[in-house]
Amino acid sequence: MTALQYIPIKIVFYSKWDSFYKWKKVLLKKNIKLYQWPDDFNKTKIYPNIYVALVWDPPESMWKSFPKIKIIQSLGAGVDHIISKPYPNDTNIIKLEDPDLSAQMSEYIIMAVLMCHRKFFQYSNNKIKRYWKQLAPTKNNEFNITILGYGTIAKFIIKKLKPLGFNIKVWGRKKRKFKNIQYYGGSDELKVSINNSSCLISLLPSTPETNNIIGITEFKSLNRDSYFINVGRGSTVNENDLIYALTNSIISGAILDVFNKEPLNRSSKLWELNNVYLTPHIAGITNATDYAALQLRKNIDALNNNKKLKNKINNSRGY
Repeated sequence: MTALQYIPIKIVFYSKWDSFYKWKKVLLKKNIKLYQWPDDFNKTKIYPNIYVALVWDPPESMWKSFPKIKIIQSLGAGVDHIISKPYPNDTNIIKLEDPDLSAQMSEYIIMAVLMCHRKFFQYSNNKIKRYWKQLAPTKNNEFNITILGYGTIAKFIIKKLKPLGFNIKVWGRKKRKFKNIQYYGGSDELKVSINNSSCLISLLPSTPETNNIIGITEFKSLNRDSYFINVGRGSTVNENDLIYALTNSIISGAILDVFNKEPLNRSSKLWELNNVYLTPHIAGITNATDYAALQLRKNIDALNNNKKLKNKINNSRGY
Protein backbone atom coordinates (compact mmCIF):
# COMPACT_ATOMS: atom_id res chain seq x y z
CA MET A 1 0.00 0.00 0.00
CA THR A 2 1.42 3.39 -1.02
CA ALA A 3 0.77 6.56 0.96
CA LEU A 4 -1.50 8.99 -0.90
CA GLN A 5 -0.04 12.47 -0.67
CA TYR A 6 -2.84 14.56 -2.23
CA ILE A 7 -6.09 12.61 -1.92
CA PRO A 8 -7.35 13.06 1.69
CA ILE A 9 -7.30 9.91 3.77
CA LYS A 10 -10.80 9.07 4.97
CA ILE A 11 -11.23 7.91 8.56
CA VAL A 12 -14.23 7.25 10.80
CA PHE A 13 -14.83 9.08 14.11
CA TYR A 14 -16.97 8.08 17.08
CA SER A 15 -17.29 9.72 20.49
CA LYS A 16 -20.15 10.98 22.63
CA TRP A 17 -17.78 13.26 24.53
CA ASP A 18 -15.27 14.69 22.05
CA SER A 19 -15.94 17.38 19.46
CA PHE A 20 -16.18 15.94 15.95
CA TYR A 21 -15.90 19.41 14.40
CA LYS A 22 -12.73 20.35 16.28
CA TRP A 23 -11.06 17.08 15.30
CA LYS A 24 -12.29 17.43 11.71
CA LYS A 25 -10.67 20.87 11.47
CA VAL A 26 -7.30 19.89 12.95
CA LEU A 27 -7.03 16.64 10.97
CA LEU A 28 -7.83 18.31 7.67
CA LYS A 29 -4.53 20.20 8.05
CA LYS A 30 -2.82 16.78 7.89
CA ASN A 31 -4.78 15.79 4.77
CA ILE A 32 -7.14 13.55 6.75
CA LYS A 33 -10.87 13.78 6.13
CA LEU A 34 -13.03 12.83 9.09
CA TYR A 35 -16.47 11.23 8.90
CA GLN A 36 -18.75 10.79 11.89
CA TRP A 37 -20.40 7.51 12.82
CA PRO A 38 -23.29 6.96 12.33
CA ASP A 39 -24.37 10.33 10.88
CA ASP A 40 -22.24 10.22 7.73
CA PHE A 41 -22.82 6.55 6.90
CA ASN A 42 -25.46 4.07 5.88
CA LYS A 43 -25.50 1.41 8.59
CA THR A 44 -26.52 -1.28 6.11
CA LYS A 45 -23.48 -0.74 3.87
CA ILE A 46 -19.87 -1.90 4.07
CA TYR A 47 -17.00 0.61 3.75
CA PRO A 48 -13.84 -1.34 2.84
CA ASN A 49 -12.00 1.86 1.82
CA ILE A 50 -11.87 3.12 5.44
CA TYR A 51 -9.11 1.51 7.46
CA VAL A 52 -8.56 4.02 10.29
CA ALA A 53 -10.85 4.88 13.22
CA LEU A 54 -10.56 7.65 15.84
CA VAL A 55 -12.80 6.70 18.75
CA TRP A 56 -13.85 6.82 22.37
CA ASP A 57 -16.05 3.98 23.64
CA PRO A 58 -17.20 2.80 20.21
CA PRO A 59 -20.25 0.52 19.93
CA GLU A 60 -19.48 -3.06 18.94
CA SER A 61 -21.99 -2.88 16.06
CA MET A 62 -19.96 -0.12 14.39
CA TRP A 63 -17.18 -2.45 13.28
CA LYS A 64 -19.45 -4.49 10.99
CA SER A 65 -19.40 -1.60 8.52
CA PHE A 66 -15.59 -1.35 8.51
CA PRO A 67 -14.10 -4.81 7.88
CA LYS A 68 -10.72 -3.44 6.75
CA ILE A 69 -9.91 -1.40 9.85
CA LYS A 70 -6.16 -1.55 10.57
CA ILE A 71 -5.69 1.33 13.03
CA ILE A 72 -7.97 2.17 15.96
CA GLN A 73 -6.72 5.37 17.56
CA SER A 74 -8.00 5.97 21.09
CA LEU A 75 -9.13 9.48 21.99
CA GLY A 76 -7.55 9.00 25.42
CA ALA A 77 -4.54 7.51 27.15
CA GLY A 78 -6.56 4.40 28.04
CA VAL A 79 -7.73 1.73 25.60
CA ASP A 80 -10.00 -0.39 27.83
CA HIS A 81 -13.04 1.28 26.22
CA ILE A 82 -11.96 -0.44 22.98
CA ILE A 83 -10.63 -3.83 24.07
CA SER A 84 -13.34 -4.53 26.66
CA LYS A 85 -15.68 -5.29 23.74
CA PRO A 86 -15.19 -7.30 20.51
CA TYR A 87 -13.21 -5.38 17.90
CA PRO A 88 -11.79 -6.27 14.45
CA ASN A 89 -9.01 -8.87 14.33
CA ASP A 90 -5.47 -7.94 13.29
CA THR A 91 -6.01 -4.34 14.31
CA ASN A 92 -3.36 -1.94 15.61
CA ILE A 93 -4.76 -0.19 18.70
CA ILE A 94 -3.01 3.08 19.47
CA LYS A 95 -3.12 4.92 22.79
CA LEU A 96 -3.06 8.70 22.80
CA GLU A 97 0.13 10.30 24.07
CA ASP A 98 0.03 14.07 23.91
CA PRO A 99 2.01 16.59 26.02
CA ASP A 100 -1.21 18.54 26.51
CA LEU A 101 -2.93 15.52 28.08
CA SER A 102 0.11 14.63 30.19
CA ALA A 103 0.38 18.22 31.44
CA GLN A 104 -3.29 18.22 32.50
CA MET A 105 -2.88 14.91 34.33
CA SER A 106 0.26 16.02 36.14
CA GLU A 107 -1.40 19.33 37.09
CA TYR A 108 -4.37 17.47 38.61
CA ILE A 109 -2.13 15.09 40.53
CA ILE A 110 0.11 17.84 41.89
CA MET A 111 -3.00 19.71 43.05
CA ALA A 112 -4.28 16.52 44.72
CA VAL A 113 -0.95 15.78 46.41
CA LEU A 114 -0.71 19.29 47.81
CA MET A 115 -4.31 19.15 49.06
CA CYS A 116 -3.43 15.99 50.97
CA HIS A 117 -0.11 17.29 52.21
CA ARG A 118 -1.52 20.64 53.36
CA LYS A 119 -4.46 18.95 55.12
CA PHE A 120 -7.31 20.35 53.03
CA PHE A 121 -9.49 17.40 54.06
CA GLN A 122 -9.23 18.42 57.71
CA TYR A 123 -9.79 22.12 56.94
CA SER A 124 -12.84 21.29 54.85
CA ASN A 125 -14.38 19.38 57.77
CA ASN A 126 -13.38 22.12 60.21
CA LYS A 127 -15.18 24.67 58.03
CA ILE A 128 -18.43 22.70 58.34
CA LYS A 129 -18.00 22.73 62.14
CA ARG A 130 -16.88 26.40 62.13
CA TYR A 131 -13.81 25.20 63.94
CA TRP A 132 -10.67 27.37 63.73
CA LYS A 133 -7.46 25.38 64.12
CA GLN A 134 -4.08 25.66 62.45
CA LEU A 135 -2.56 22.33 61.37
CA ALA A 136 1.13 21.92 60.63
CA PRO A 137 1.85 19.87 57.49
CA THR A 138 4.34 17.00 57.51
CA LYS A 139 7.79 17.99 56.31
CA ASN A 140 8.01 17.49 52.56
CA ASN A 141 10.85 14.98 52.76
CA GLU A 142 8.83 12.92 55.26
CA PHE A 143 5.69 12.89 53.10
CA ASN A 144 6.43 9.69 51.21
CA ILE A 145 4.68 9.23 47.87
CA THR A 146 4.24 5.96 45.99
CA ILE A 147 3.24 6.06 42.33
CA LEU A 148 1.76 2.90 40.84
CA GLY A 149 2.49 2.67 37.13
CA TYR A 150 5.56 3.98 35.33
CA GLY A 151 4.95 5.63 31.97
CA THR A 152 4.81 9.05 30.35
CA ILE A 153 2.48 10.58 32.94
CA ALA A 154 4.49 9.21 35.87
CA LYS A 155 7.62 10.80 34.42
CA PHE A 156 5.80 14.15 34.17
CA ILE A 157 4.68 13.89 37.80
CA ILE A 158 8.10 12.93 39.16
CA LYS A 159 9.68 15.85 37.31
CA LYS A 160 7.20 18.27 38.94
CA LEU A 161 7.14 16.81 42.46
CA LYS A 162 10.83 16.13 43.04
CA PRO A 163 11.82 19.84 43.19
CA LEU A 164 9.28 20.24 46.01
CA GLY A 165 11.33 17.86 48.13
CA PHE A 166 8.95 14.90 48.36
CA ASN A 167 10.32 11.38 48.73
CA ILE A 168 8.99 9.43 45.72
CA LYS A 169 8.82 5.69 45.09
CA VAL A 170 7.54 4.05 41.91
CA TRP A 171 6.06 0.61 41.36
CA GLY A 172 5.61 -1.08 37.99
CA ARG A 173 4.53 -4.51 36.88
CA LYS A 174 7.93 -5.17 35.25
CA LYS A 175 11.23 -5.42 37.08
CA ARG A 176 13.58 -2.67 35.95
CA LYS A 177 16.64 -0.85 37.22
CA PHE A 178 16.96 2.93 37.46
CA LYS A 179 19.78 4.97 38.95
CA ASN A 180 17.78 8.04 40.03
CA ILE A 181 14.41 6.50 40.92
CA GLN A 182 13.34 4.34 43.86
CA TYR A 183 11.76 1.72 41.62
CA TYR A 184 10.03 -1.51 42.63
CA GLY A 185 8.82 -4.11 40.14
CA GLY A 186 6.58 -7.16 40.11
CA SER A 187 3.80 -8.34 42.39
CA ASP A 188 6.27 -9.43 45.09
CA GLU A 189 7.47 -5.83 45.55
CA LEU A 190 4.09 -4.07 45.50
CA LYS A 191 3.58 -4.10 49.26
CA VAL A 192 7.20 -3.02 49.88
CA SER A 193 6.77 -0.01 47.60
CA ILE A 194 3.61 1.07 49.44
CA ASN A 195 4.80 0.38 52.97
CA ASN A 196 4.63 3.45 55.23
CA SER A 197 3.79 5.84 52.39
CA SER A 198 1.78 8.99 53.07
CA CYS A 199 0.23 9.17 49.62
CA LEU A 200 -0.59 6.42 47.14
CA ILE A 201 -1.16 7.53 43.53
CA SER A 202 -2.56 5.05 41.02
CA LEU A 203 -1.94 5.55 37.31
CA LEU A 204 -2.60 1.91 36.49
CA PRO A 205 -4.52 0.87 33.36
CA SER A 206 -7.36 -1.63 33.38
CA THR A 207 -6.00 -5.11 32.60
CA PRO A 208 -6.64 -8.62 33.98
CA GLU A 209 -3.41 -8.27 36.00
CA THR A 210 -4.43 -4.96 37.61
CA ASN A 211 -8.05 -5.83 38.41
CA ASN A 212 -8.58 -5.13 42.15
CA ILE A 213 -4.81 -4.95 42.64
CA ILE A 214 -5.38 -2.29 45.33
CA GLY A 215 -7.37 -3.46 48.34
CA ILE A 216 -7.43 -3.51 52.11
CA THR A 217 -3.95 -5.07 52.38
CA GLU A 218 -2.46 -2.19 50.41
CA PHE A 219 -4.38 0.47 52.36
CA LYS A 220 -3.22 -1.03 55.66
CA SER A 221 0.38 -0.91 54.42
CA LEU A 222 0.25 2.89 54.20
CA ASN A 223 1.10 5.00 57.23
CA ARG A 224 -1.53 6.09 59.78
CA ASP A 225 -2.15 9.50 58.16
CA SER A 226 -2.30 8.57 54.48
CA TYR A 227 -4.21 9.39 51.31
CA PHE A 228 -5.18 7.69 48.08
CA ILE A 229 -5.35 9.38 44.66
CA ASN A 230 -6.72 7.50 41.66
CA VAL A 231 -6.48 8.84 38.11
CA GLY A 232 -5.79 5.47 36.48
CA ARG A 233 -8.81 3.18 36.23
CA GLY A 234 -11.51 2.39 38.79
CA SER A 235 -11.31 -1.37 38.17
CA THR A 236 -7.82 -1.45 39.71
CA VAL A 237 -9.30 -0.75 43.15
CA ASN A 238 -11.59 -2.89 45.29
CA GLU A 239 -14.21 -0.20 45.90
CA ASN A 240 -15.70 -1.94 48.97
CA ASP A 241 -12.23 -2.13 50.53
CA LEU A 242 -11.67 1.55 49.74
CA ILE A 243 -14.94 2.55 51.42
CA TYR A 244 -14.06 0.39 54.44
CA ALA A 245 -10.61 2.01 54.69
CA LEU A 246 -12.12 5.49 54.48
CA THR A 247 -14.87 4.86 57.04
CA ASN A 248 -12.58 3.11 59.53
CA SER A 249 -9.73 5.64 59.55
CA ILE A 250 -7.31 3.24 57.85
CA ILE A 251 -6.60 6.08 55.41
CA SER A 252 -7.37 9.75 55.99
CA GLY A 253 -8.88 10.58 52.63
CA ALA A 254 -9.09 9.96 48.89
CA ILE A 255 -9.22 12.03 45.71
CA LEU A 256 -10.89 9.98 42.99
CA ASP A 257 -11.28 10.80 39.31
CA VAL A 258 -12.11 7.28 38.06
CA PHE A 259 -14.53 4.59 39.21
CA ASN A 260 -15.40 0.98 38.54
CA LYS A 261 -18.63 2.06 36.87
CA GLU A 262 -19.01 5.49 35.31
CA PRO A 263 -20.96 7.62 35.90
CA LEU A 264 -20.66 6.73 39.56
CA ASN A 265 -23.92 5.23 40.82
CA ARG A 266 -25.96 7.76 42.80
CA SER A 267 -26.38 5.17 45.56
CA SER A 268 -22.61 4.77 46.06
CA LYS A 269 -21.50 5.51 49.61
CA LEU A 270 -18.54 7.44 48.19
CA TRP A 271 -20.88 10.39 47.61
CA GLU A 272 -21.64 10.56 51.35
CA LEU A 273 -18.11 10.48 52.75
CA ASN A 274 -16.64 13.76 54.00
CA ASN A 275 -13.08 12.53 53.47
CA VAL A 276 -13.47 12.01 49.71
CA TYR A 277 -13.19 14.43 46.79
CA LEU A 278 -14.86 13.18 43.59
CA THR A 279 -14.35 14.43 40.04
CA PRO A 280 -16.06 12.98 36.92
CA HIS A 281 -13.06 11.58 35.01
CA ILE A 282 -11.65 14.99 34.12
CA ALA A 283 -8.02 14.77 35.30
CA GLY A 284 -7.04 14.80 31.65
CA ILE A 285 -9.49 15.94 28.97
CA THR A 286 -8.50 15.20 25.38
CA ASN A 287 -8.18 18.23 23.14
CA ALA A 288 -7.94 18.25 19.35
CA THR A 289 -4.29 19.31 19.08
CA ASP A 290 -1.93 19.61 16.12
CA TYR A 291 0.44 17.28 17.98
CA ALA A 292 -2.16 14.48 18.24
CA ALA A 293 -3.16 14.99 14.59
CA LEU A 294 0.47 14.75 13.49
CA GLN A 295 1.02 11.54 15.46
CA LEU A 296 -2.02 9.96 13.81
CA ARG A 297 -0.85 11.04 10.35
CA LYS A 298 2.63 9.61 11.02
CA ASN A 299 1.12 6.27 12.08
CA ILE A 300 -1.07 6.15 8.96
CA ASP A 301 2.00 6.77 6.81
CA ALA A 302 3.96 4.17 8.78
CA LEU A 303 1.23 1.59 8.20
CA ASN A 304 1.13 2.39 4.48
CA ASN A 305 4.89 1.93 4.28
CA ASN A 306 5.10 -1.19 6.48
CA LYS A 307 6.96 0.64 9.25
CA LYS A 308 6.63 0.46 13.03
CA LEU A 309 3.68 2.29 14.58
CA LYS A 310 4.16 4.56 17.59
CA ASN A 311 2.20 4.11 20.86
CA LYS A 312 0.80 0.77 19.72
CA ILE A 313 -0.45 -1.37 22.61
CA ASN A 314 -0.04 -5.08 23.13
CA ASN A 315 -3.63 -6.19 22.43
CA SER A 316 -3.42 -9.28 24.67
CA ARG A 317 -2.03 -7.30 27.63
CA GLY A 318 -4.23 -4.26 27.16
CA TYR A 319 -1.44 -1.66 27.44
